[in-house]
Amino acid sequence: MKRSKLVTLLLAVITLCGFSLPMTADDHYLIYSGDTGRGVTGWRGTVGNPLKQDYDVAIKIADPQFVGLTIEAIRVPLEGVEHLSDLKVWLTKELKLETVNGKKTNVPDIMSVDASANTGMVEVKLNQPYTIPAEGVYVGYSFKMDELDETNRYPLRITTELHTGGMYIHSSKNYRSWIDVSDQCSSAMQVLLGGAAEHAVSVSPAGVYFGAINKQIPVTFMVENHGSSGIKTLDYAYDYAGSHYTGTATPEVEVQPVYSAYSYITFNLPEVAQKGYYPIDLRITKVNGADNTEPDASVNQTMSVVDVVPKHRALMEEYSGTWCGFCPRGFVGLEVMNRLYPDDFIGLSYHSGDGSSQDDPMEVMNGNTDFPNNISGFPAAYMERKYEINAYSGYNDEATEFGVDKVWLAACELPAEASIDVKADLSADQSTVKATASVNFPLAIQDAGYEIEFVLVADSLCGEGEEWIQHNYYARKAYGEFDQPEFSQFTDAKGNVEGLKFNDVVVATSRINGLDAYLPATIEADKTYEYSLEFPLSKITNTKGQPVIQNKANLRVVAILLNNKLNTVVNAAKTKHVGNTSGIAAVTDAGDKSLPVAIYDMAGRRIQTMQQGVNIVKTADGSAYKVVRK
Repeated sequence: MKRSKLVTLLLAVITLCGFSLPMTADDHYLIYSGDTGRGVTGWRGTVGNPLKQDYDVAIKIADPQFVGLTIEAIRVPLEGVEHLSDLKVWLTKELKLETVNGKKTNVPDIMSVDASANTGMVEVKLNQPYTIPAEGVYVGYSFKMDELDETNRYPLRITTELHTGGMYIHSSKNYRSWIDVSDQCSSAMQVLLGGAAEHAVSVSPAGVYFGAINKQIPVTFMVENHGSSGIKTLDYAYDYAGSHYTGTATPEVEVQPVYSAYSYITFNLPEVAQKGYYPIDLRITKVNGADNTEPDASVNQTMSVVDVVPKHRALMEEYSGTWCGFCPRGFVGLEVMNRLYPDDFIGLSYHSGDGSSQDDPMEVMNGNTDFPNNISGFPAAYMERKYEINAYSGYNDEATEFGVDKVWLAACELPAEASIDVKADLSADQSTVKATASVNFPLAIQDAGYEIEFVLVADSLCGEGEEWIQHNYYARKAYGEFDQPEFSQFTDAKGNVEGLKFNDVVVATSRINGLDAYLPATIEADKTYEYSLEFPLSKITNTKGQPVIQNKANLRVVAILLNNKLNTVVNAAKTKHVGNTSGIAAVTDAGDKSLPVAIYDMAGRRIQTMQQGVNIVKTADGSAYKVVRK
């Protein structure tokens, strides 16, 4: 399956300033850095308010694969250098401080080299290369801050990538002793290593591999650089469906000679006529025209070939509170997505109080104890319970442009190993909602670990009183003009907003009560597995014990298929409201209708042509009717 836009978005480096740093080296050097392109990179340096202080920064190179290589040069990222001085790069066996002239001072025990501070990546070549020993070595830099101004408030460039030994810091005010902050960030400094293999690239899977019979299937693999030449072109060979193939690929982005920097290659697998599981044995044979010397140069993966690839509806979940001034972005994000993709978009909104004095009347569960994601604050949002996002802008918290639709569409492009449909019925006495989900896997699976979570959702919840007023930090365009009309009710407001109708609100879920439906460990191909659950409406209250359901006609059900072994969301489905099946409008008697636009079977699956038995025809005016074909 071709790598989706989601993977590209998730692994993109977001530069937090307009300043960019080179990641190049001479052909003979391999670059070692905590910044390999997998994280968010920018300028930071102090905890709390920026202070005029001196800094020492270090990383530790201790991985066995670097033993015997030589440190030839050190690169230090700097900006705002007008008021920085006494730049040094150094090596030491241990990090230690000694008191010099009454001040704790870093004292390296191997070497220290003076350097000139310039804006950019300052490269300092060592007079004598240093061979990395088995016990490893600390590599660092130091500088003094002569004056604090707007150009050097955050003088350290770091990345959110986490590496063992990724960053140690000492400063004259904030960090009075050496502190290991590798569990928070890594330094973006670079170390140029000599003696490394020139052409070395490893390969690994880039997702789940699905495709359809009688079609060429594009597949994508991640390639990672371990050599001093980087990656410009790759030769590969693979065995598939009983035949041997070779080819040449250019990575999506040219990879600089940074250790562990990565890109992707994509090529087409040939057609196969029968569905089933087909092994792919792939090896990267050459790098830039030379033999690949990387020991980990091959990968074995399985392609799942099916008759029809199941339709994937990605799940978006957002966490909100009426007390939360930034939470309108999630409210608007859900509204816009429901407008743009009314049939397929599945969004869930979890409401919560602030944990102290501010309540939310739609809170039905106890925060992170019951939330499907462990969130650090409000607002928050996740796609597929895996990718943390902004519920309005996608992957850029600062943007005023709507972007979560691109993330959702990219997630929908990822393959789903099963289809899922759901229907919901309100009992005759209107006391219970019965939800029924049906799941179908096109291929057999052994030792499976799937379950279905049922979620009862309410739309158009509203009320009076302080708890129902949505706090609003976007009033008077405080954070600019947002590009979707649904945001204007917040940006044009003078303060907090009353009278909102909240949609997609989670009011009950089988997960909290331990009532999820577990599928068997052995999954049969093309067999429909059906499970049901009843929600007794009288027992559904908020955390204060107050009824939360206002109008039973505005209830609906979402069914989520989960893979417990991978801890991922496989697929999801929703009803329009109770009494419906997986997004099909209410069924009425046949009569004079407008133009048909879609046909569904009785399980709620969309079909191309009418089949024998009962068909449900949806029309352009939103109504539907039954057609029986004999």
